Amino acid sequence: MPIQQLRNSHLKTSVMVHIEELLDDYHRKVIESIMKRMDGVTHAHFNETQYHLMIVGYDPKRTDAGTILLRIRRQHLHAQVI
Repeated sequence: MPIQQLRNSHLKTSVMVHIEELLDDYHRKVIESIMKRMDGVTHAHFNETQYHLMIVGYDPKRTDAGTILLRIRRQHLHAQVI
C-alpha cells in the first residue's frame, strides 16, 4: 500500500447494509457500480456468501451512512444499516 494511502487510511470508515430483496449477480454488480461512483465512497461489495449484506467503505468527510442508505433505497430496494 502506498505511503499516502496508509496516512489517510484512518480517515475512512465502512457501513454494512442489509438489503431485503434477493438480487441476482447482475443486479448486485449494478448496485455495487452505482455505489462506487458515489462521491466519497471508496469501495462497495456484497458479502460473498450472504448476498443480502453489502459493505460500503467511505470517507466520512465527504459522505455518511445515511446518504449511502438513501442512494440504495433510490434503487427501489428495501435496506437498512446494521
